[in-house]
Amino acid sequence: RHVVAHAAQWGVDPARTAVFGESTGSMVTALAAIRARESGLLLRAQVLVNPAVDLTSTMYDHASFTEHASSPTLTVSYMRLLRRFAVPPGTDPRAMSPLYADDLSGLAPALVVVPTIDPLADHGRGYAERLRAAGTPARLTEYPGATHAFLSMPGVVPQAKAARAEILEFLRTAFA
Repeated sequence: RHVVAHAAQWGVDPARTAVFGESTGSMVTALAAIRARESGLLLRAQVLVNPAVDLTSTMYDHASFTEHASSPTLTVSYMRLLRRFAVPPGTDPRAMSPLYADDLSGLAPALVVVPTIDPLADHGRGYAERLRAAGTPARLTEYPGATHAFLSMPGVVPQAKAARAEILEFLRTAFA
């Protein structure tokens, strides 16, 4: 809201705004898209990369958590620690879990990028499915063989270049 309200100061076009996040940043992205809709702020797109969108006790129940519990770039142990920090005792974890938001309709079109060797892979798959079921345009793209946080490793993980190109094209189309 601040960037749009001060668009001239930031040198941005307030009619061409989007949100983008990776991992827990995707949780923030999804929550920002929901709040933008609720406040009447028009977003053109949202991009969620290996999203962590379930911080409830069910976050570990997804098959990808079991299958990739000790992936090279994210482990279930790390996610347990993150959850302890993100959801202090007495806090409702659903408020921080876009996967369980009451209303996902009317949101900006979404691109959900999922690396397949990631404990969070099913979070992204499930969120894209919930968006579509609510009538929000959502494209899910999976990158076989890629691990969590692969997008930041284009020199190491070959799928990162393709994912970056897809994200750029998605945003170009959204801003056209």
